[in-house]
Amino acid sequence: MKNNKRFGFGIIGCGMIADFHANSILELEDDAELIGVADTVKDAALKFSSRYGVRCFESPGELLACPGIDIVCICTPSGYHADVAVAAARQGKNIIIEKPMGITKDQLDRIERACDESGVTVSSISQSRFSRSVRMARDAIREGRLGRIVCADAYMKFYRSQEYYDSGSWRGTKRLDGGGALMNQGIHGVDLLLYLAGDIVSVYAVSKTLTRRIEVEDTLACIVEYESGATGVIQATTSVFPGYPRRIEINGSDGTIALEETSVVKWDLGSGAQDIDVGGEFRSSASVPTEISPRYHTAQIKDVINALRTGTRPQIDQHEGRRAVDIILAIYRSAEEHRTVYIGED
Repeated sequence: MKNNKRFGFGIIGCGMIADFHANSILELEDDAELIGVADTVKDAALKFSSRYGVRCFESPGELLACPGIDIVCICTPSGYHADVAVAAARQGKNIIIEKPMGITKDQLDRIERACDESGVTVSSISQSRFSRSVRMARDAIREGRLGRIVCADAYMKFYRSQEYYDSGSWRGTKRLDGGGALMNQGIHGVDLLLYLAGDIVSVYAVSKTLTRRIEVEDTLACIVEYESGATGVIQATTSVFPGYPRRIEINGSDGTIALEETSVVKWDLGSGAQDIDVGGEFRSSASVPTEISPRYHTAQIKDVINALRTGTRPQIDQHEGRRAVDIILAIYRSAEEHRTVYIGED
């Protein structure tokens, strides 16, 4: 793969999140070049390509056939991620997939299989992992500074209006959104729990649709058990007004760390607090979907470029990227069947 030249990028899907990918690519101008975009809605692709001064491909297939494109960013509605990823892998394109990587086990399996067989590099967007505060928290946990982990919780009490769901025919549908507050908004919190606290072995959930006219949940609560023996709570909503920043709290026998979005708000370890910017500024999409920091998308795309240059795996490849979705699917199964579900059970 290229070592000195810039990598050519294409974007498939021209909705809101595609702007974050485009701006990150532009920021990485020494390493990356945005070649063009495609969308099944031609008007959306035309407007997007005009905004960034790049080529508008007639179709996703035409973009995937372009020899100048090395990496494809998949920013389509969630239910289409797998089809586009498999097609990209077959064309030998490296892939960056917006969250969630897929919305069913079959889709996740198809993506893994196609990418493994093609040997392409894949990364699933979990950009919060690239926050310095998140990484410092992980280091502290791994070094045992919290003692034995007792609780690991994620509270994602977001707000989305009915108008938000009505703005796209795919939003709030089982077929294309795959789920509601947890799959769409809450997935980053689930991913951070796995990143910080380790594997989850069982879940028990209650899921409801209380305030929105959608097919999927707007309110969910779940009790989780970790491989370490720790317990935790996951809450995800789009029903709580006015919406509050995501909060991750890790409690141990010797200390506690709490994050709001990607900012540390508690660092109670008895020592080391001087190294942490407690209560620093942060942005939150709790009420406004576009209010997320662009810096972490940039960091994750840079990680993919570095992996291609060095012949290594990106930090969040297709295998790591599916972990949060597998947990979410188990949570949905628990809520549907009204029982504890063990991760990996048939």
